[in-house]
Amino acid sequence: MSKSAIAALALVIAAAGSARAQIYYGPYYAAAASGGPSGNIEGFTVVGKSTVLTRPDVVEIDLSVSAGSELTADAIVKYRDARRKLSEAFAGLKLANVSLEERGLKVNQKGNDNSGYFFGYQPNQRTRTEVQLSRRLVVRGKDLRKMDEDAVLQLVAKLLDVAQDAGGHVGPQQEQNDYYSWRFGGGSSNSLVRFVVEDFDKLQESAYEKAVADARSRAERLARLSKVELGPIVAVREVIVPGDAGAGPNSTAKDDDHPRKRLETSGYQEIPVHVELLVRFEIRTPADSKIRATQR
Repeated sequence: MSKSAIAALALVIAAAGSARAQIYYGPYYAAAASGGPSGNIEGFTVVGKSTVLTRPDVVEIDLSVSAGSELTADAIVKYRDARRKLSEAFAGLKLANVSLEERGLKVNQKGNDNSGYFFGYQPNQRTRTEVQLSRRLVVRGKDLRKMDEDAVLQLVAKLLDVAQDAGGHVGPQQEQNDYYSWRFGGGSSNSLVRFVVEDFDKLQESAYEKAVADARSRAERLARLSKVELGPIVAVREVIVPGDAGAGPNSTAKDDDHPRKRLETSGYQEIPVHVELLVRFEIRTPADSKIRATQR
């Protein structure tokens, strides 16, 4: 073999040896070779779960009062009388945990309905526009957690009866065009009442805290079985979080309501506040611990 061939073979063997020396065997081998702590960012990734159960503390019933007339002044008088009658009826209950809240006042044309165009009817032609004043109200009963189920039922029945006896319309206002309700299956809910969890932030905080604790417990078990030391949390991702009822499909919030973070249900029952987190922990080998100890 010529000297040039031997030199070329030597270069190939050297290059192969250099490439083999660059094979990455993992963060801990790299740390041992470099003499410094590992740069591991993988660690253990675990799922932490938590469910906090609670019962609603508030019941709400949507009401509305309205009055109409061709003369706006007459409509105002009728509307004021209807609202006063309803307010006095609930005040007469003298229940500290019951309140009546008012929402925005609306001024519309009475009987204004565009659905006739779509079903072959002609709209009613009037010489004068009949003005209708309407206001949405919400009657609220609090402290439900202090009551048993029968007491809650009695309270709801009393509120419904008082509202109807005072001339209020019970249930959400029908503001959607009838044609679109018929064509696309929309429309308001048939539920007359809704039950609300208002201390949602406190329950959510508790659920998150328990989910992180569950993730740490799982990671500690893996670290013990793997004979490594569990490090700090390096990443968290939310997998399942409690929804904001104010933005959900069953939301009853209107444009004139103040946005509130809460949970709503049509039934008086326990409501789960479920949280699921994907948590990543750093891990350290005994060699890492020794290196860190010497650097202190």
